[in-house]
Amino acid sequence: MKKLIIVVAISMLSITKSFANNEVKGPEQTLRNEIATLLKSPEFTVENELMAKIEFTVNNKGEIVVLTVDADDSIVESFVKARLNYKKVDTELKPSSKIFKVDLRIKKDA
Repeated sequence: MKKLIIVVAISMLSITKSFANNEVKGPEQTLRNEIATLLKSPEFTVENELMAKIEFTVNNKGEIVVLTVDADDSIVESFVKARLNYKKVDTELKPSSKIFKVDLRIKKDA
């Protein structure tokens, strides 16, 4: 029974992930990929998995402007702001005041 619960949980996670991936298309997916690249390889040791919710916008110069970083660890907040704030992105977006939300998960070092 325990194995069945684990299999069901993994299946639900996979289904949820595929639906989430279908929501983001075009320039927003490209922007998401650029964000992922900018946040690769943190320069600090990760003991446990770290999570953060990031809200940002892109100004008319094509720069990321971090609005909020909701994280339990202040080092994650500093890391995100240092890596993203006012970094130019190549993704061409229509000028708007849209606020983007991204969930960040930093996994434990191998």
